[in-house]
Amino acid sequence: MGVEGPDRAKTSGEGRFACGAVLPMKVRDLMTVDVVTVRPDATLRDVADLLLEHRIRSVPVVDDIGHLLGVVSESDVVGRVVGTGSEGRGLGSLLARALGSAGEAADAPGAAVEAPTAGDIMTRDVDTCAPEEPAASAARRMLRRDVRVMPVTDDDRVVGMLARHDILRLFDRPDAEISDRVDDLLANPLWAPEDHHVEAAVHDGVAILTGSVPHRSDVGVICNEVRHVPGVIEVVNRLTWDAPDPRPPVVRDTDWR
Repeated sequence: MGVEGPDRAKTSGEGRFACGAVLPMKVRDLMTVDVVTVRPDATLRDVADLLLEHRIRSVPVVDDIGHLLGVVSESDVVGRVVGTGSEGRGLGSLLARALGSAGEAADAPGAAVEAPTAGDIMTRDVDTCAPEEPAASAARRMLRRDVRVMPVTDDDRVVGMLARHDILRLFDRPDAEISDRVDDLLANPLWAPEDHHVEAAVHDGVAILTGSVPHRSDVGVICNEVRHVPGVIEVVNRLTWDAPDPRPPVVRDTDWR
């Protein structure tokens, strides 16, 4: 059994091939599927309430059929209600202040009827990922674009949320479990070359491969497959090969006549 995070019950199951070989982790294997969303006409007080209640940093803004319109973050709410000069302050306490400020403004005599809404302050140009996208690819994009939470969309509809802490579940696996997965892969002829003599040892997520394979190109095949086993952080290649790759037959002009 795998090690599960506290929100694992809210996520999809891990991807495995029918005969037991481990496939690369997909976004759907890690994303949170119980997504909190708001409509564009939600007030800032409503948004702040949801962020505090569910202890989340951002919330997708969707239309009546679930299409993604944008995202509102806690900093968006704080920046609109509290204003600038809030650097270094705890965003949780600032959100609480935002709740009070929004309520006081709405109750004040002569207050404007048209209060700011989620649609007014949301970020419209949002980075998203797809359920079938490799989790490693989505993680690299999150780091490259400095995104902490990414909506998961299918046909423009929000079906999940992927956060940086979700990505940590890729590495939250004991060495014994990782080793079993690698052994399963090496024993499967669909994923590993035949007649190989490869053994794997896993220490702190690092897979050390020793032994031999029939041909030189088999080394890259095995290393690449092991690298995609969930929990493997790095692959140390100590493999040798028995023979060079076989050369393709030489076709002469006379062979076509």
